[in-house]
Amino acid sequence: MVQVIFISYVLLVIFLCLVPQPAGIGGGNLDKLVHASMYFIMGVLAYIAFNTLGKRIVMFIFMFLLGVSIELFQIYIPGRDASVYDALANAAGLALSFFLCWLYTIIPDARTPGADNTIR
Repeated sequence: MVQVIFISYVLLVIFLCLVPQPAGIGGGNLDKLVHASMYFIMGVLAYIAFNTLGKRIVMFIFMFLLGVSIELFQIYIPGRDASVYDALANAAGLALSFFLCWLYTIIPDARTPGADNTIR
């Protein structure tokens, strides 16, 4: 089920990034935060959806190349332009998500949030 959510989210990101925009919308530092956030969420979903190291590495490479490809395609879309900094923000969000997910998995005796953690 998580894989379906992941694929749906990837398709949503592709759609949102390739829709033409009116002139004067976007840009600035907030735009980079949006890029990083979108790819952070995508990375977390991928990490959960694919549970082997090999699949996770393949998905990381796929999502990185997707981010770069979308930036290149934006050259041909009215109101959009390609940006190396957007691609770097995509990669940063993706790398941060994989790092934090990996860090969470190596924490010894990780407890479920909200669970009754009292010792009796």
